[in-house]
Amino acid sequence: MSAEQQLTVKSLRVLLVEDNADDAFLLERHLRRAGYTPQITRVETADAMVETLEQLAEGWDIILADYTLPTFSAPEALRLLKNTRYDVPFIMMSGAVSEETAVAAMRAGAHDYVSKQNLARLVPAIERELKEAEERHRKRTAERALRSSEERFHRLVEGMPLALLISDMRGRVVYANEAVERLLGYSQREIEDGSVTLDRICSLTTEDTPESLLHIWSSGQGENYELECLKRDGTTVTVLIGAAVLNPEASPQERQIAAFLVDLTEQKRSHQVLRNTEKLAAAGRLAASVAHEINNPLEAVTNCMYLLHQCQLDDKARQYLELAQHELNRVTHITTQTLRFYRQSTRATETNIHDLFETVLALYDIRMRAQNICAVREFGDIPSIVTHDGEIRQVLANLVGNAVDAMQGDGGKLILRTCIGRQWKTGQRGISIVVADTGPGMDRKILDHIFEPFFSTKGMTGTGLGLWISQEILSKHQGFVQVRSRQQPTHGTVFRIFLPFAAEKIVEQEETELRVSA
Repeated sequence: MSAEQQLTVKSLRVLLVEDNADDAFLLERHLRRAGYTPQITRVETADAMVETLEQLAEGWDIILADYTLPTFSAPEALRLLKNTRYDVPFIMMSGAVSEETAVAAMRAGAHDYVSKQNLARLVPAIERELKEAEERHRKRTAERALRSSEERFHRLVEGMPLALLISDMRGRVVYANEAVERLLGYSQREIEDGSVTLDRICSLTTEDTPESLLHIWSSGQGENYELECLKRDGTTVTVLIGAAVLNPEASPQERQIAAFLVDLTEQKRSHQVLRNTEKLAAAGRLAASVAHEINNPLEAVTNCMYLLHQCQLDDKARQYLELAQHELNRVTHITTQTLRFYRQSTRATETNIHDLFETVLALYDIRMRAQNICAVREFGDIPSIVTHDGEIRQVLANLVGNAVDAMQGDGGKLILRTCIGRQWKTGQRGISIVVADTGPGMDRKILDHIFEPFFSTKGMTGTGLGLWISQEILSKHQGFVQVRSRQQPTHGTVFRIFLPFAAEKIVEQEETELRVSA
């Protein structure tokens, strides 16, 4: 064999269903002369064929089967192959080929039928079937890749938080992901039966043009719009809607529009809460300013009261004077506490928790007396701790304010308790603060959400941020807050705060800020 012939030698893995060793030898010699190096495995029974099919991990290139064997046959071998997962070219061979036999073999699924007396057709048939088998393999690989890509895309689309609607140019929705059902309430069945259209969901006409958004989007000039979409239950939801043309090369009637809907409910609510917070901050600054301005005339009135005390007055006048002095002292105390409440410390300092409680109670004193709420102080012997006093005062004000709101109209007791405590998980020592009320209590559904931002049970009067901010402040101070509530048979709510004595995070943060500023 020449060097050029050696380069063209091709390996061929052949599973041969044959009982005649001489025919197998002639077949191997014919394949070698055609430029192949055949690896032939000969079987004569069905069991041997099944076992041999499993032996070659990389698979067989071709199966050649004699039409008739003593205990086996090519048609039986073909049926056996079709019951497996293998796609191997199958060629039947026989000493005598009739037209009826060949047609029957091809109908049964054989790829070709070759006579043993005319092996000249065998090699072209093998080469043709090998090419077709390779093409089928490439096609299956491409189909698997396509299915895998489609599955990934489907999982991505179904899992994304954006609602996706695909419609035709008549506005009929042909596809919607799961986020659409969560946002608008329309089920997949309603989408599939064509009963949902874009003009049913939202107004498709802009304010400045009579053209529909579908027409604008299909022309490639679409922009994002803020619209009110109609939900299945009849309510509306504000969304930001944008779209893209899926097949811009198609005719206008055959194009499809993909519309993306973003729920703006929380964003709108956040903006409203932010505005309310700004109003509260402005009111706080105004209150501090008013309190500061009141101090000057209060000092003058206090001096006048002192001078009156030095005068000769009868008992009735002196009684009125003492009453006026008492009320004046209370006004002075309220203005002082208002100023202290608004002023925020920029650094952690030694803080007396009892003093913070008194500043908060002074602000709620009038409301509590008007609502017949009694404050019960059960203060223990606790040391001062290192905190941002303004932030801790804000936490206490949130808890006291919520307790007063809970007892509104019915009166009750506001119990304030402090003592030395311990965090049982770590053994860390600190101060335990309890704010309890005898209000109606909360059920489990409310308790599960009270620390979430924007969750409120006060309607329009609440921002839903108080407890969430309080939790964040306590976490900053390495502390935590717990809550227990009961409605029956006894009712009330208890908040417990734990603040550790050592506030390493606060000190480290302030030292870092000092180094950066330096």
